Amino acid sequence: MGRVVLGMLGLGTVGTGVVRLLTQQKNLTLKKIAVRDSTKVRDIELPCPITTDPAEVLEDPEIEIVVEVMGGEQPALDYIRRAIDRRKHIVTANKEVLAKHGPELFEQARKKGVAIFFEASVAGGVPLISTIQKGLEANEISSVAGILNGTTNFILSSMEEKGEAFADALKQAQTLGFAEADPTNDVEGFDVAYKLCILSALAYGRFVKPTSVFRQGISQITPSDIAHAREFGYRVKLVGSTRATGDKLDVRVHPMLVPLTHPLSNVSGSHNGILVTGHAVGEIVMVGPGAGQMPTASAIVGDIINLSSALQLPDFASYFQNAIETEWADTAPPGDWVCPYYLKFSVSDSPGVIGQIGTIFGEHNISIQSILQRGTAEPGASVVILTHAVRNSDMDAALGELTGKPFLKELASCIRIYEPPRDGAN
Repeated sequence: MGRVVLGMLGLGTVGTGVVRLLTQQKNLTLKKIAVRDSTKVRDIELPCPITTDPAEVLEDPEIEIVVEVMGGEQPALDYIRRAIDRRKHIVTANKEVLAKHGPELFEQARKKGVAIFFEASVAGGVPLISTIQKGLEANEISSVAGILNGTTNFILSSMEEKGEAFADALKQAQTLGFAEADPTNDVEGFDVAYKLCILSALAYGRFVKPTSVFRQGISQITPSDIAHAREFGYRVKLVGSTRATGDKLDVRVHPMLVPLTHPLSNVSGSHNGILVTGHAVGEIVMVGPGAGQMPTASAIVGDIINLSSALQLPDFASYFQNAIETEWADTAPPGDWVCPYYLKFSVSDSPGVIGQIGTIFGEHNISIQSILQRGTAEPGASVVILTHAVRNSDMDAALGELTGKPFLKELASCIRIYEPPRDGAN
């Protein structure tokens, strides 16, 4: 393999890890890095000059591959567009840019005859993208589901292991560097939503708009939810999934009770765990570090090495260009979803309450699997119910009717329960 010249945009935590790994690659030459602040003290000996002018990277005719590790939507999007327009190949970890602008960027890359590599955009050091792209090409993918955010998994694991409240577990995650000062992107599910948009494009050939992804975060999960889940044989996880339902895609991220016997239940700390189901291979499970400097850098440099090796071949870019359509995918309405539920009510401690709940549920085709009632420190009682599989629209209707009853003080929790993938489930 001949010498391949690279340029890089960004030199933060991940970018520094990329530089460290690139110094071990003799055939890769990092020519220049564009940064926002050239006066910043950096804890690495740089192998090349830095500049505050991105044009020195984007316009350099010798640079064949542009590595984008800036993060954020802008100005990264504009820089990627400019690089592609100048027929430079792209390696990026930027899930937000790909999720919001994927159809446009992949179409532009096809027209210019270049490739976009993005292994690090989903699941960090876990080789999920390449597995779906190439390893499972013989399969029709029926679903991709799993734990796709290490920050939220760390928080939920800490809440269970230490009995901590959400706020305390979040503070620990921030102290250890797993969570940002503003954790909204992670804890409210935006990060996973972006990743699901990318996975949908790989598995089904169309991107889903991030705003079309059903999204619920974990900020309302309580220690009692986690304790009750364990009592019933489950563990609370933030699960993202995409699956085909006819000509539409069912794409969502929300907390779920996962059975203790299921592989996802045992994915702890900041790790990711993903299940891919194909018609030929069945279900495969991948677990590993989903974030962090070196796991992410490993995925980026792996992409660079693969891309660099292929540069020697004629018309190689077409081989790496994904068959992704320019139109956005339609998404299935949440009312059609079917799954069991975990519900926690705060009610008046009076005769007949459970009977009234049961009657309303029966009128809406909801079958109760388990029920638990306990007194509380305040006047009243706590009722915890696990249902059998129920249509989402029926559950919404039943909860709407319950809300108007005088005995109901609060619907404290409503969390779906994970079941193995099947048509219309979960």
